[in-house]
Amino acid sequence: MRAFPAEGRAGKMLYSSKAMCSAADESRSLLIVSDFHLSEGWDAKTKRLSRREDFFFDATFQRFLSKQAKIAHQQGKFLRLIFAGDMVDFQQVKDVPDRLDGNPVENRYRDLGLGTSPAHTCWKLERIMEGHKIFFQALADFLAQGHDLFVLPGNHDIEWIFPQVQRHLIERVADVGPAAAKEGIRRRIQFLPWFYFEPGLVYVEHGNQYDPLDSFDYLLHPYLEDGRIDLPAGSFFVRYLFNHVEFSWPFADNVKPPTAFMLWALRRWAGWRNLPVYFHFFRKALQKAGPLSPKRERELMQIHDGRLNDLATKMKLSVADLKELRKLWMPSAIHHLSRWRLFLAFLGGAEKIPRFSDVAREISRILKVRYVILGHTHEADLVPMTAAGSQGAEYVNSGTWTKVFTAKLEERLLKQESEFGYVDIDPKKPRMGLLRWRDDLDEGERIRLFEAKD
Repeated sequence: MRAFPAEGRAGKMLYSSKAMCSAADESRSLLIVSDFHLSEGWDAKTKRLSRREDFFFDATFQRFLSKQAKIAHQQGKFLRLIFAGDMVDFQQVKDVPDRLDGNPVENRYRDLGLGTSPAHTCWKLERIMEGHKIFFQALADFLAQGHDLFVLPGNHDIEWIFPQVQRHLIERVADVGPAAAKEGIRRRIQFLPWFYFEPGLVYVEHGNQYDPLDSFDYLLHPYLEDGRIDLPAGSFFVRYLFNHVEFSWPFADNVKPPTAFMLWALRRWAGWRNLPVYFHFFRKALQKAGPLSPKRERELMQIHDGRLNDLATKMKLSVADLKELRKLWMPSAIHHLSRWRLFLAFLGGAEKIPRFSDVAREISRILKVRYVILGHTHEADLVPMTAAGSQGAEYVNSGTWTKVFTAKLEERLLKQESEFGYVDIDPKKPRMGLLRWRDDLDEGERIRLFEAKD
């Protein structure tokens, strides 16, 4: 693997003016996916998958993109692929190199994995790409045909905010593309700091900002004073707990909700043997809880307001609208809950999380968009928002491509463990479909959803 620059303080985010444009330069149909959670993947030496891997569908994704590109070519149009957060999972990369930037890796990283600095994250990204060569080859081929890619950050890949990490992905994807297409591939990969937006049509973001265990108080500048990322509470759930127990139970973080897995484990002897791991997790995670100092709060507020103003200008939105959107964010549990309440929140019983459909209704009212697309929950959903400001508005959750073992028996009647969900939007009609990719049929079909109880 390559060596990367030494750790540095947080720099200004790298987002081109083209990427920040609210309206597309040319009308492109949109493909929206989220929550793939690529991590260490396939090891070419052992011929085995990492036990922490959640994404096993590289070839399926390659066929999906190839078919979508073929249909687009037949129709004489281009596509825009939008990853609405958690495309990769930097937190689940636990492998570490012997040396980084010419220096031995500190022992503290050997148990938990590398940190969140640009240098550490670039090494993790290289490890992810080595374990998912087919996936990134598929992206390169897709981009080489003139389609483009927009990447939004999620709580598991917030490190996309680092310019060094963005550049590394761009260069490495260009490297595996055709020689004649390299410059075009570089131009067609764009990063956004918060959301994707086309006026009157669609708003897309990950959705972790409406979950207190996974939200950032200062999403546009989520840094500690030393330049590391100020991770939310849920990240420590992965770092201190799931990364350890998944060696015994690779499906641990695929059980929804996470507390269902813990209850399942404690009904088995092997679960009781892991009690020291659970205690270690709660002790380490709860030590992170506590408010920021008033001085740091003032500093972050000033920087964040500046970033918000810049974003409003580039997206051609009013600052007032962005501030109203920001009011919808849930305060980060790591800084706003006592340790006791944070403990209860980890167990799923302390903090009320708003329904994403209600959040989407507010977003639609503020921005007057027809479709609001969120991810994060791993549960595909579609809810008409009849009371929203835009007639015919709909909330859509793009679901996930990872395996999900739901505790709801009724959902098992309709859903497979792997749904391969995606959202397809044709802006010219306009038309939106919440679909699942059927690899056996070489086409998508409507995702099946039960009617709501309330």
